[in-house]
Amino acid sequence: MNKTITFMEIHTHINLFGSQSCTDNISSHITNQLSYSSLEQTCFEALKDHLCPEKCIGLWQFTKVWYIPILFQLKYEAFHFICENFEEVSLCEEFLQLAEQELADILGQDDLTVTQESTVYQSVLRWINHMPEERQGAISTLLPKVRLGLMDKSYITENVLNNDVVKTNPESHLLVSDTLKVMSQPSLLCSESGISNTLFFRRLPNAILMMFRIFSKTIEAFDYRTNSWITVHTHPSLENPMTHLIFYSTVFFGRCFYIVGGGLSWTGPCIRVWRYNLVTHTWQEMSPMQEPRYSVSVTVLKGCIYAMGGYSDDDGTLLKTAERYQPNINQWTFIASMNEERIRASCTTLNNKIYICGGCRNEALNTAEYYNPDTNQWTLITPMGTPRYDLGVVAYMGHIFAVGGSDGSRDLRSAEAYDPVTNTWYDVPEMVHRHRYFDIAVMNKQIFVVSCTTGNRIVECYDYTTNIWSVVFSGMDHNNCVRCCVISGLPNMAEYCSPQLMCD
Repeated sequence: MNKTITFMEIHTHINLFGSQSCTDNISSHITNQLSYSSLEQTCFEALKDHLCPEKCIGLWQFTKVWYIPILFQLKYEAFHFICENFEEVSLCEEFLQLAEQELADILGQDDLTVTQESTVYQSVLRWINHMPEERQGAISTLLPKVRLGLMDKSYITENVLNNDVVKTNPESHLLVSDTLKVMSQPSLLCSESGISNTLFFRRLPNAILMMFRIFSKTIEAFDYRTNSWITVHTHPSLENPMTHLIFYSTVFFGRCFYIVGGGLSWTGPCIRVWRYNLVTHTWQEMSPMQEPRYSVSVTVLKGCIYAMGGYSDDDGTLLKTAERYQPNINQWTFIASMNEERIRASCTTLNNKIYICGGCRNEALNTAEYYNPDTNQWTLITPMGTPRYDLGVVAYMGHIFAVGGSDGSRDLRSAEAYDPVTNTWYDVPEMVHRHRYFDIAVMNKQIFVVSCTTGNRIVECYDYTTNIWSVVFSGMDHNNCVRCCVISGLPNMAEYCSPQLMCD
């Protein structure tokens, strides 16, 4: 009975954070008297799906009041959302209602996502100036949470050292003076000077582009803040068959890096699936797929992994079948088949649907379709302007981007995007290079493309604010086919980044 009362109370507050549809969804579950665990999960998913900059702080504070197990995870999700979207959140009205210690907890996070550290400082001033008489003394608590050492020296001198709130607080004024001293004499940072190193620690990126090389048994990570690659792990104990896999696919889910399908040179396509835990650094073989597949398209949607199309045997049988993996029960099951057989296609998710584009059959395909898990149906959409296989497909800024690939006669630099509202494709700027066997991902609100096919490793990115592609990394490399995925939300993200301390 207590649990029912608790969820009824949550239901009365849920319209503060979600849409009417999510409120109605929970109402129907309560009315139908579903199990406690089902109702609990419904509440969690409804609130999580409606996190937004305007309401995430209120939801975070809400979860701290109610002592319900499912809200512990929701509290983490809300806090992570605040940190990941800090620049937008800090401009919202809720931000001004934070308690001093709550704000200090947020600003102190290594994974606070900001383009410039000055944004953090400006948010502190905005919070103080909302109630200046009551909050002016909080500068001594909040300013040490700002990574002053990451800011421009002239900015600190002009905008921090001479700020009235800072000048009238001796402790804060000394902190800024010490920071400027270290910036003028960097050797003080790593000495026994008593100056806090934290002020010079780089924030952790909210995401890392990871590349796993099975044949060389290494994991490498690309840190977009420094535009650099680092080797983070080697795995000499890898199971021998894995090191001979070709045409496999990869995906990141639940702190793990999954390797799905692929083929072995002496056996052809396989049904095997492995996962590597990026926190515990351990390998585990999972339940196999229902059907052998290589050159398969793989993505994650609503807590499940989906595998679609590919080859099924050495004779080159093409597949339009698709299947779904549920990690909680470690089981693959078939879903509805696609409208067309597809190999060497690419897929992504947007608005709770899976979009798969291009690929080839006897020739390059320009067709595309989406899967709705609620109806278990595939629906064809307007074809792309250019047939493409070995392309990259990502969801970006509410649209589906199809990038590069081959049309059967040449590798492509061109890219196009799909608007799901109008069901139309439109051209976007061409990439700088033609890439073969590349991979693609979205992080830091940019599209990244990685390839290693010409003796060089090239990383280029597209930013919607400039509407251009630019090369951000170029270096020698001997790899050929690239498989990457974006990792985020790990408790050990620092292992996959460049050193945090500026003097390292």
